[in-house]
Amino acid sequence: MKKWFIISILTLVILLLGSTYFVGVQVEKTLHEQVAQLDSPDVDVQLLNYQKSFFHTKADFKVSISMPERPPLELNMTSDITHYPYKASSVNQMQLVDKQLQETLNSFFQTEHWFNSKEEINLLGKVQGSLSLPKGVYQAAQESLETGALTLNYDYDLNNHHSDLNLQWGGFHGVVDNEHFAADDIAIFASFVTLEAAHLVDYQYQASIDQFQFEAAGKKLALQQVNLTGSSTTTDDRLSLDSQNDWQIKTIHNGPQVFTDSEFSLALDKLNLAALSHLKRNLDDPGLMHQAFADLVSLGVDVDIKKLTSKTPWGEVNANLSMDIQPNVGLKNVMNNPLMLIDYSNGSLDMSLPQALLGQSDFTGLLQVALSNGILAQQQGKLRLQATLDRGELTINDRVIPM
Repeated sequence: MKKWFIISILTLVILLLGSTYFVGVQVEKTLHEQVAQLDSPDVDVQLLNYQKSFFHTKADFKVSISMPERPPLELNMTSDITHYPYKASSVNQMQLVDKQLQETLNSFFQTEHWFNSKEEINLLGKVQGSLSLPKGVYQAAQESLETGALTLNYDYDLNNHHSDLNLQWGGFHGVVDNEHFAADDIAIFASFVTLEAAHLVDYQYQASIDQFQFEAAGKKLALQQVNLTGSSTTTDDRLSLDSQNDWQIKTIHNGPQVFTDSEFSLALDKLNLAALSHLKRNLDDPGLMHQAFADLVSLGVDVDIKKLTSKTPWGEVNANLSMDIQPNVGLKNVMNNPLMLIDYSNGSLDMSLPQALLGQSDFTGLLQVALSNGILAQQQGKLRLQATLDRGELTINDRVIPM
């Protein structure tokens, strides 16, 4: 009996030590993979030092981030990693290479330990982490800035490249050159799956801002209860991508004018995945970006503004637009003459404006011209525009318009 008990204990110890060793190996592999993934033309990551023992690893990094028209921002980061039989846990610290900037941040956050980061990785390749920043305060004669506490929690699966993040930020209040700006209670949740072959991601996001304000030269803009949601999904055949975005703002104060229940809902479907990936890779070159965008459009896309609405001081505004751009229009033709897309498009537009806008000097001239040309029609106290486009034939308010 004692013999089997001793054998069981030894087996358990061997398993625990073996899994602890495997965790250490997994940590080393993951660190090198993350350094390679983060390294890019704008971000340079160097692993300066790596010290590994059976139960502990210490890694030192130097990160250099390119800044427009300024020297790069350089950071020194240290990760102290503890190996367990089933996971590894790290505590991360960061210091700026620029000592003066480091002291400025220490003063702003009123502590030397303002950067707090922890991370865990288990045997299944699941990464969990958190990052937090405390409240910050800066006061000067002509300017000030206060920021609320920030917390970021994230998960990442090394196997299927799926990640989730949840950000909670108290917001900020500031004054610069007599301009006041503020935002309260900012929250963001996002979920991503990396599409390696296309350099893109499938995503879902939800973002909210309780209140945003900007005031300058006696004019004030304020937004309340801003909610943004959206998603992007690759089709099953991995050839195209569909996206949906819905943005809502409960109240907008633009000086004395108040707009309520504003909403914008946009869907872009059948975006060619290869062309979209090509566009993303050429965003830094205006010429190549223009060509890539024309290529993307020429392969077809469905544009659907499902909802555009707002209760304005003059009445309610409503609009929706649906457009189907057919594929196979030549790339060269689109670049030379974008109006060529008319022959390859079907669509409809329904828009309703409050008639009270006719009494507003900023809109009167344009609206009167639209009414006289039949583009707008007065119907039951509204200004209506109903239009359809069918492969080159445009109909506005039941009247065919020669193209």
